[in-house]
Amino acid sequence: MLKDKVKLNPGEELKLDSSRTKGFMGEEDIDEYSVVDPEGNIVGRVTYTSHMAVKGFKVTKTVCQIDNAGKVIVDVRW
Repeated sequence: MLKDKVKLNPGEELKLDSSRTKGFMGEEDIDEYSVVDPEGNIVGRVTYTSHMAVKGFKVTKTVCQIDNAGKVIVDVRW
């Protein structure tokens, strides 16, 4: 599902760098990825967040993709 949201050029792939949990009840999961080109160079970063509201249990997911220059490529929430 994450790969449907990001924009990857042919041959690029996502490499998981870190995962962490945030919040007093661990209600927010944050995964950080590197965008790696076919030569193995890091050409961008992706942050994927899944947040479950304590009241109502509504889940909100966000994806933010940036290139090495800091330009936002994708910033979506659903």
